[in-house]
Amino acid sequence: MSVTQVVVLTGAGRGIGLAILQHLLSLPTPPNILAVTRTITPALKSLSVTHSNLETVSVDFSSSPSDLKSEIQSSIIDVAVSRWGRIDSLVLNHGMLDPVAKVRDADVNEWEVTFRTNFLSNVEIVKAASGELRRVGGRVVMVSSGAAVGVYTGWGAYGASKAALNHLNQTLALEEPDITTVAIRPGVVDTDMQTALREVHGKVMKPEEHAKFLNLKKSGSIVKPVCLLFPS
Repeated sequence: MSVTQVVVLTGAGRGIGLAILQHLLSLPTPPNILAVTRTITPALKSLSVTHSNLETVSVDFSSSPSDLKSEIQSSIIDVAVSRWGRIDSLVLNHGMLDPVAKVRDADVNEWEVTFRTNFLSNVEIVKAASGELRRVGGRVVMVSSGAAVGVYTGWGAYGASKAALNHLNQTLALEEPDITTVAIRPGVVDTDMQTALREVHGKVMKPEEHAKFLNLKKSGSIVKPVCLLFPS
């Protein structure tokens, strides 16, 4: 007898995460999904009404380490296991771009929030779920960025946190042979982050860097937030 897979998807309220969620729900045999987001958006509320295999929870990944550890255990791991008895996959998609500022203007407290959100929270989730993933031969998909290996003015906090995420992916692949682990670089996707880059952060970036993102949007070359991780 086949077992319905259980997927934990973070950053599920909008952008790439919402596109992944909609794709998974549209599959002929959709998995059970725990959709995790800071804010339960109207789109998530609507989907949860029409799909009995979808559970939504709110988690703030920028919380302090002690609060975050307990929240991940109680709001993610315990919820998924108590409802469906297993966790087969983590899709770690949540993240933030801010602060966008040169290093000479950096607020280290803001960098700390970025690293808690983009990196340390993922360490906590993987650690908390590793027993379940190991038991079923599960998978971890980390949504990384080209900024992990490329440099833009003012992107120090974001790029460094994504580089750390890539290293976490490699470390997990080495240490946990029973868990399949990959990091995905989705490209320049037309999300709220790109809107902020075009409309807010141009004053920090170099003109040619800012122009790149303006031209991608103007030319229609920017990638739409359709499902990038699970193509049909």
